[in-house]
Amino acid sequence: MNENNKKVEGDFGIREHVVLCNWSSKADIIVRQLHDVSVHDKRPIIVITNNPENLPKTTDPTYRGLLMIGGDPANKEILKRADVEHAKTVIVLADEDDLENSDSRSILIVLAIESINADVHIIVELVKSNSEMFFQYTHVDEIVCLEHLAERLLAQSALTPGLSQVFMDLLTQSEDTNEIYQEIVPESLIGVSYGDAEATIIGIDEKDIILIGFSTVIKKKVNGQDIVNNKGRSIHEKKIIINPKSSSKDTYSKDYKFKPGDSIFLISYEKPEIEQYFEKKKAEK
Repeated sequence: MNENNKKVEGDFGIREHVVLCNWSSKADIIVRQLHDVSVHDKRPIIVITNNPENLPKTTDPTYRGLLMIGGDPANKEILKRADVEHAKTVIVLADEDDLENSDSRSILIVLAIESINADVHIIVELVKSNSEMFFQYTHVDEIVCLEHLAERLLAQSALTPGLSQVFMDLLTQSEDTNEIYQEIVPESLIGVSYGDAEATIIGIDEKDIILIGFSTVIKKKVNGQDIVNNKGRSIHEKKIIINPKSSSKDTYSKDYKFKPGDSIFLISYEKPEIEQYFEKKKAEK
């Protein structure tokens, strides 16, 4: 192969990693949560930041596997160096040095990421709730807006005293707390209704698991019209249903039958891995 035609590899030659765009006061907690001892499938993290001097100099074990590239996260060449093409997840944090223009900068970062890898799971932190509309034509999977979270958590805690502690438990990654996990629906549950799967999962004595919802892939729409990409293909998004209703009139009720590609949300002390559980049971028969 001609030397000039060789594909440029990332700086570190890793795959299925997490890319963290921008370093902020929240980044330290994110790193510690992703690399907590209770996380069995720890993934390398590549940080892209214009301010590499802000990264802490520490020997903390949770920082093992943390790599850094200095530069602008909206720069395609910098993103390629971080091997975004082969990343599992990208987290775009708000730029704390310029909060006024942070959301606009995040859009540029997302567009640059999508031009390289439109399938990577992208999570964006927004500063202003009214900026969310500008992301509707992107492939962003999750938007976390602190304005929305703070307002709603305060209101719900007033209605249900102690609720904030429940959320803190679920949002803290450790061996002593419950977390919410997402797993692909096991083959043995394909074609099974949500209600029946719920009874099956809660009956697994070896594990303390609660099924709380599921997600399925649907075509993304705006004003009732399918959104297509620049090649004319429909863009898909995940529809998430928490605690589906019993009414059979609802498309996503407890009568909904799982199909290939669906995933389920579970509350557990550790990664449930119910696929392995069902495979083990099948082998024992």
